[in-house]
Order: sequence, then C-alpha cells, then structure tokens
Amino acid sequence: MQVLRAKDVMTTPVITVRPEASLAEVARTLVGSRISGAPVVGADGTLLGMVTEADLLPKEAGPVHLPGVWGLLEGLTREVQEQMRRYRGRTAAEVMTRPVITAEEDTPVRQLAALMIRHRINRIPIVREGKVVGIVSRNDILRALARTDEELAALVRETIVRDLWIDVDALDIAVRDGVVTIAGRVDRRGDVSLIESYVRRIDGVVDVDVRGLAYALDERALAP
Repeated sequence: MQVLRAKDVMTTPVITVRPEASLAEVARTLVGSRISGAPVVGADGTLLGMVTEADLLPKEAGPVHLPGVWGLLEGLTREVQEQMRRYRGRTAAEVMTRPVITAEEDTPVRQLAALMIRHRINRIPIVREGKVVGIVSRNDILRALARTDEELAALVRETIVRDLWIDVDALDIAVRDGVVTIAGRVDRRGDVSLIESYVRRIDGVVDVDVRGLAYALDERALAP
C-alpha cells in the first residue's frame, strides 16, 4: 500500500531560531515568516525545543494573569510554573516548550495526525539523528485529504491489484468527495472485508462503501 510519510509532506528547509535569540527576534521571525512556531536549535542543528505564539503570550499578558499569591503556595501547579517561566523569560531558550514531540522521515502521516491529536500540538519537527530536517504542520497533513477523487480512484485500484491480487476489472470503483464506493463481484467473502480494510488506510479516503460487493464463495459455510 502506498502510504504517505513525513518526508512526503514536510516543509523544508525549516525556519529555526537560536536559543539565545531575544523574544523580539523570535516574534519578528514568526510574524515575518507567517508561521506560528519554530524549532529552537543549537549551533550544530540539534533540536533543543519549540517556541510558539503561545509561549510568547504570557510576556504580553503580564503578571495580572499570574497572581503573585500563587507563587507563595507550596502546591504551585505545573501550569502556573510554566506560565511564570515564560513571563520572566527573555530568550527563546527561557520560554521554549520542552521536551518536544518529534518524528522521523518515514513516520506515516496517519501517525503524525494521531500524535497531534493526542498531544494537542499544531506541528511536529522531523528529525534525523537529533537534527531538524523538516517540519510537518496540521495544514501539511490536510494535503492528504485534498487529493482529488481521480487520484484516490487510481490509488484504490493500484492498492487492490498490488496488495490483494484482486482483478479490478470485475469491480466498479467510484470516488466522490473522498468517499469510495466499490461494487462488483469477488471470489470470497473474506475479500470484501480485506478490500474495505486496505482502502480505508489510503491517505485521503474519507469513507468506504462495499455494500455493492458480492462474492462467489462464503468460506464460513465450509467450516466443519
């Protein structure tokens, strides 16, 4: 099956900032490049953290949102501690988020999407031996959903033939707005579930309808 991976959708080269960069420099970089976050990297390109718009907001919001009395409590929450750290920070290193959720170039796009949802993040640096080689944003992942129906239909046919060795000439495959409808006849009942399973895993497929698939042999009827 043709699987989209990080290297297929990542943005490169990556706009980065140095750990010693002032917050004003960071803000100018984000605004000037029209991005909402950037990796913080060392002199050798090693990833140290991520700095985003959210990391800079406490500096602008001011201490009014961080009551001083909270700082006197032994049970100071981690969230408040992090906000205080960012409010007091002056450089990228002092406000950046760490550790960073990363992935490698061969990581499937579906896995990247799952990581973004699980960790509530908007972007994932792609690293090779600890150094940033690309970055994938939510918008990059949406490219899979932006595939045309014609592209998806071709991928469906290719997947069925290559991975399942099923003759697509006996099938009627239609795609509309990412929804794949497959009708026709296959040899075995099990082929129906296999086709549905494999097609659902194609990046960009929204849903699969195989209700129009008939089969010549029901393997379950042969079971002793």
